[in-house]
Amino acid sequence: MALFFFTLAVLLMIFIPLGLAVWLRRRFEVPWILFCLGILTFIGSQTYHIPLNNWLTDLGVIGEIGPDAPDLLRTAVLLGLSAGLSETIARVLGYWFLFRGRLADRFEDGVLVGLGHGGIEAMIIGGVFTAGSISSLWAIRDVDLSTLGMTAAQLTAVSSQLTVLQETPWLIFLAVFERLIAITLHVTLSVLVWRAFKTRQVWPVLLAVAYHALLDSTAVYAAQFLDAIWVELILLAIALPGAIWLWRQWPTATKMQPGLGWQKELRLLGTAVAHELNQQWRTRRALVMVAVFVLFGLASPLLAKFTPELLKSVPGAEQFAGLIPEPTAADAVAQYIKNLTQFGFVLVILLGMGAVAGEKDKGTAAIILSKPLPRWAFLLSKFAAQGVVYFVALLLGTLATYYYTLVLFEPLALGLFLFGGFLLWLWTLVYTAVTLLGSTIAKSIGGGAGLALLGAVLLLILGGIPQVAQFFPGALVSWAAQLGLPGDVPFSGGSLAANGVLILVFLVTAVALFERQEI
Repeated sequence: MALFFFTLAVLLMIFIPLGLAVWLRRRFEVPWILFCLGILTFIGSQTYHIPLNNWLTDLGVIGEIGPDAPDLLRTAVLLGLSAGLSETIARVLGYWFLFRGRLADRFEDGVLVGLGHGGIEAMIIGGVFTAGSISSLWAIRDVDLSTLGMTAAQLTAVSSQLTVLQETPWLIFLAVFERLIAITLHVTLSVLVWRAFKTRQVWPVLLAVAYHALLDSTAVYAAQFLDAIWVELILLAIALPGAIWLWRQWPTATKMQPGLGWQKELRLLGTAVAHELNQQWRTRRALVMVAVFVLFGLASPLLAKFTPELLKSVPGAEQFAGLIPEPTAADAVAQYIKNLTQFGFVLVILLGMGAVAGEKDKGTAAIILSKPLPRWAFLLSKFAAQGVVYFVALLLGTLATYYYTLVLFEPLALGLFLFGGFLLWLWTLVYTAVTLLGSTIAKSIGGGAGLALLGAVLLLILGGIPQVAQFFPGALVSWAAQLGLPGDVPFSGGSLAANGVLILVFLVTAVALFERQEI
């Protein structure tokens, strides 16, 4: 039950802001580029917010945080002001760009920028970091903590967290509640800065800094003396006046605007996905992908099993055959994953690089979009169709690997083995989303291939940095390689959440850019 609550909470923290953004985009026709800019304002603010806090800490201006800390109030106020100034400056720079391009004239535009700012914070802090920390706790729930080399204070803290996780797992939803409060605050602050630009007044910017500082300072200070529930209620009380002001400021005509018929748009999306799948089948691309993955699944266990025998049959190489250890099921799985990630990586880019760029280059995109098909549905239908093809291909390939590993080696846990296949599918979806983004930006198939390859290489480089490796696709491959084999494998919710966020960010950015392109 605890794992269920944890998973649900993480999913809510990821999908609630995205769902709100989709609703706002559909209902009021706000461009997706504003959501993306909100994401950039948050990420950009952290590039100097974190160094600023570190610098102030080194100077001794910001002290320790704790109920017995001598300068707790001063530290809380300074941390609040640091956050307020840093993020408000980022908002000001973002709106300066938007107003120069006349991209944020409406009230709803400011709301979507705020959703992007608060939404990505919820996805990263709530979805990724929360998932990572709770996954770590879940992995050591049955471990003797005294063997982990922790200090007494660390042991006390970890034991307390484990008790909460196991006995009152529903408390994880306090994190969801906190993210909702934070999103509400960020939308309010974003609209305040929008109002400053709209009215050419300074006071809304100053109010945004003060309001942000008040909430963050209170959170830091109150958390040292009160239970989490009371802290969240206090933060709600602080954020509520801003939410009421936001609602009262919302244009009446906008609030009463009827919906655009999401049922019809979903039906159009379904039709577009079916059309794309039919195209994948007619052009034999789906068949090629399935055949390649099944071939990997069949050949990998055989290659692992008979490599020593094959080496003995090669003249001059038989002397090295004895140096190869007896192959095991782990070798079969490793061989399959190696082949898949090397060649499958190339296939994903090759099959997806012309998904949008090719349609634009041939002029078919303009013809399709002349029909009542939303641009977002046109784009996402291509991602969904490719995802279905990769799912089928990986399912059959994984089952083929499992069968031949079972025949040639020893029995494996089928459920875990299939979960490893799911992780590999998620890995392909990350690179599919990257490729789709590159194809959306480019005007030709060659340009799409180049941008897709550039994005993929960047992901590989970032995944090679030990400090952040678990948040990139390579971590999914490493995790999959351990599943289905003897021994316990820790559940890495942080990797799942982080890669899910990557997919969402790439897709949202692609949609945002595509909606502003001239076809």
